[in-house]
Order: sequence, then C-alpha cells, then structure tokens
Amino acid sequence: MVEQVLAAVVALALGGFAIAAWWFAMFSGSDWGEAAREMLDGGFNLGRNTIAVIEPAVGGFMLFGGCGLLTDATGGGDSFLSELFFIGCLVSLVVAVLGLIPVRLPGWMYPEWHEERRWRRAQQAEWEAKYGSDDEGDGEAGWRP
Repeated sequence: MVEQVLAAVVALALGGFAIAAWWFAMFSGSDWGEAAREMLDGGFNLGRNTIAVIEPAVGGFMLFGGCGLLTDATGGGDSFLSELFFIGCLVSLVVAVLGLIPVRLPGWMYPEWHEERRWRRAQQAEWEAKYGSDDEGDGEAGWRP
C-alpha cells in the first residue's frame, strides 16, 4: 500500500509538471513559456503535434493514473471512481499515440498561433496607446472636418 501511494504521488507530480509545461508552452509569452517551448522542441520533439496533443495527453495519463492508484490504495479498487480513472487513463494514452500521426490540426492548437496572437494584441495595444483607441489603424482617423 505504501508503494502504491508513493507511486501515485510521483505520477501526480509528473502529470502536474507535464500539464504546467504544456500550459506555459501554449499560452505564455514569459521566459517560462519560452523555456517550455524550447524543451518540447528539443529532445522531446516527437513530431508536429508534440506540444499540441502529446504533452497534454501524457500529463492526463499520469494524472488519471495517479488518481487511480490512490483510489486502489484506499480500497476502492472495484468502485465506479476507479473505473472512471481507468477510462480517462486509457483515453489519454490513445490520444497520445494518435498524436504521433503527423496530421495538420487547426491553427489554435499550435503554440505558434497563440504566439502570433499575443504579438498582434501587443501591436494593437501599442497602436491604441500611441494614436488612441478610436482609430483601428484602417487609415481613417474617425473625425470629420
């Protein structure tokens, strides 16, 4: 039982780290986000969909697996909750394996799209700070002589 609890805690920690690294890589423009993108593009790069699909699926697999181990260690091995964690673990594993297939996904599933979006928002905020928020940058100042 102690081994199961220890394995569950390790699995939950690894799953939490994987989900946090994925979040920073996808949605953060900070130094942590850049470090996560470099880490996932370097030695852990398994193809086009590594950051978009594989990383959150592996994190989910570890989180569901850790919760399942905790449920089993507390005596709920034959409960509905244990089966639910098993199904979540299995689905996450299937999604991770399907992420190895190099198919093109929608743009919003890639970190480059989010990075471009952050850049455009920063440019728009800079434009509004410089010229005012009424002007959309379309060449018309919004005033009539």
